[in-house]
Amino acid sequence: MIENAIILAAGLGTRLKPITDNAPKCLTEVNGIPILKNMLKSLSECGIKHCWIVTGYRAEKIVEYVDNNSYDINVNYLHNEIYEKTNDMYSLWIAREKLKKGCVLLEGDIFFKASTLERALKHSKSDNKSLYLSGKYNGIPNEVLIKTDKNLRIQSIEVLRGRSARMSKYSFMSSGILVINKEYGRNLSNWLDEAVRNGNINILFDEVISEHLEEAPIYVFEIGHNEWVEIDTMRDLLRAEKLF
Repeated sequence: MIENAIILAAGLGTRLKPITDNAPKCLTEVNGIPILKNMLKSLSECGIKHCWIVTGYRAEKIVEYVDNNSYDINVNYLHNEIYEKTNDMYSLWIAREKLKKGCVLLEGDIFFKASTLERALKHSKSDNKSLYLSGKYNGIPNEVLIKTDKNLRIQSIEVLRGRSARMSKYSFMSSGILVINKEYGRNLSNWLDEAVRNGNINILFDEVISEHLEEAPIYVFEIGHNEWVEIDTMRDLLRAEKLF
């Protein structure tokens, strides 16, 4: 049973300015509900007992917010001191020891339904699989494109960086939510160590996972496009407010 979560919330959130001028992106509100509140509430509802938030930009705002609110989950912090020149891979490396226990891994800008995560956790437990929650790829650029075989085992992960790609039956887009079992977590921790030793600190954790797909299996858990929104831009925020 997975009882731990990691939230990566160190980023600057530059595409959401001016909302993020004085606050981290995870405190952006969707219809009056901060992204972080929805995350912690949903994690608690799914049986998660412990959460580590990797902070960076305006870290004190996150601590202040959590301290001033009550959640049925134990929250701790890890700080990325060099958040301005690193990416989420380095933030995850800071939390690498927590991966070894098995965890839910969340990018800090995801607004989602608790029922979605609950289904994924049940599926992971019954099959003992690590899962990448993903929706069908719809041709949007600036996504993380995931391709699988017919059994939904991930075969490739590509960061599109503004490009579009061909759509196919087994093409998906990242939701920014993963369920990681202990074995995969130990492997991922080692891969992150290797990346940092090689000086690759300004990349996405997806790029690390993509280099090791043959070594350890991870599967897509398909979810609907109305079950989550990754809030990078004002357009994303408006979409989230329509959905939630």
